[in-house]
Amino acid sequence: MTTQWSEDLKTGIEEIDLHHEGLFEQINRLVAAFEQGREVAPLRKQITFFEGFLVSHFALEEVLMRKLAYPDYALHYDEHIQIANNFSRIMNLLEDGEITPHLASVAMNYINNWMKSYISHLNLADRHLTDFLKDRWQEKLP
Repeated sequence: MTTQWSEDLKTGIEEIDLHHEGLFEQINRLVAAFEQGREVAPLRKQITFFEGFLVSHFALEEVLMRKLAYPDYALHYDEHIQIANNFSRIMNLLEDGEITPHLASVAMNYINNWMKSYISHLNLADRHLTDFLKDRWQEKLP
């Protein structure tokens, strides 16, 4: 169960698109680790790495929003907090020991649902943001 990056998800801002594509790659690595039935400790590390990647991506968007006075900053920021918190809940599924097939299935379903909400954010909030950013950057060009 992987979610593939596709061209139709691109926003037109290369830096943001590279981050989005990287998020898809990292989440697919995490799903593969669950499918392989790894022990909990390496999975926790992989989850922590993904969370760091997610936070750095959100930080990039938030810096751009503040710098260019994005009018929906507060709403977009709140979505970032909600998305990050929802992902962090996956750690609650893990207990010390082995990953059982049932636990792997539950975790992958959780990740799949999380990805659906993330893609929705990308297609709605991030597109609105990147349209705004593109307009602002064009206004600032000589």
